[in-house]
Amino acid sequence: MRAAAASLIVAVSCLLVAFCAVPLAATAAPEPRLDGREHAIVRAINRQRARYGLAKVRSNRRLARAADFHSSEMLDADYFAHESRDGSPFDRRVRRYVSYRAIGETLAMVGGCGKGSARRIVRMWMRSPGHRAVLLSSSFRRVGLGKRAGDFAGNHACLVTADFASRK
Repeated sequence: MRAAAASLIVAVSCLLVAFCAVPLAATAAPEPRLDGREHAIVRAINRQRARYGLAKVRSNRRLARAADFHSSEMLDADYFAHESRDGSPFDRRVRRYVSYRAIGETLAMVGGCGKGSARRIVRMWMRSPGHRAVLLSSSFRRVGLGKRAGDFAGNHACLVTADFASRK
């Protein structure tokens, strides 16, 4: 009888732990850990989208990882392009991090990542027809930002990658 009661207590305890863990796992998808300048870029993008009646894009941790990887890779290898270091297209790189129906990418290089750089970067993108089309695409609902500063071609530079994706 004692063994049966102990088994029942263990089974009920396991069930309670499993039941309590499910809501935690469902809500434990943390937001990307963007720094202040990256948040400012997302806000500036969303201000532009609002001007055209478009829904906001939301930060996505996996897209942010893809974008950060690319910014880091470009800075490390001293190149500036949508293609990866090995020459593969950006969609192949991003697909390693997230699934999507539609995808876009914008890149920026400025002298520094300081105050005012977010607005300056988004203004640059809005002045470029290809980048503007990505920022204002109604297909995109998620964005990942990767900003890296360091030595680029002998000068201090701030490289920014923004990867955009549709809903899954």
